[in-house]
Amino acid sequence: MTKRIFIDSNIFLNFLLKEEGSYESSKHLLTRIEKGYMEGVTTVINIMEILAVLRKRSRAKDSQIIKDIETIGEIQNLEIIIPNEIHIAQAFEIQKKTKLLPTDAILISTAKDFSDTFVSRDAELKQKASSFISIVKPEEL
Repeated sequence: MTKRIFIDSNIFLNFLLKEEGSYESSKHLLTRIEKGYMEGVTTVINIMEILAVLRKRSRAKDSQIIKDIETIGEIQNLEIIIPNEIHIAQAFEIQKKTKLLPTDAILISTAKDFSDTFVSRDAELKQKASSFISIVKPEEL
């Protein structure tokens, strides 16, 4: 069975913004997903977060930013999930136990249902949520 991994927003941003020190390993991970070595999962919340960050940090025109966002949806073997009311309810329980931000708790809740591993560079998220799901950096896969 192919391993399913949840991709956090920062991994896509490493790639889209060509961030030094993180770009290559994030690109390699997304390429492995595209080639079918593993299946990727993310949420529409992540896509919205990426759009917001790109609009703040990128010098590209908004039309180009939208195109970049749309290419995420075209990645083969990447599923974009819309969290449901069960994920929201579970997220509330996770948030009470971990003090995570609401959106991070929703991502962890959703990732638990759809993946084996959560890939992120968010150290605080890893510290607070690793009891719910394995959280690793791309280099650790």
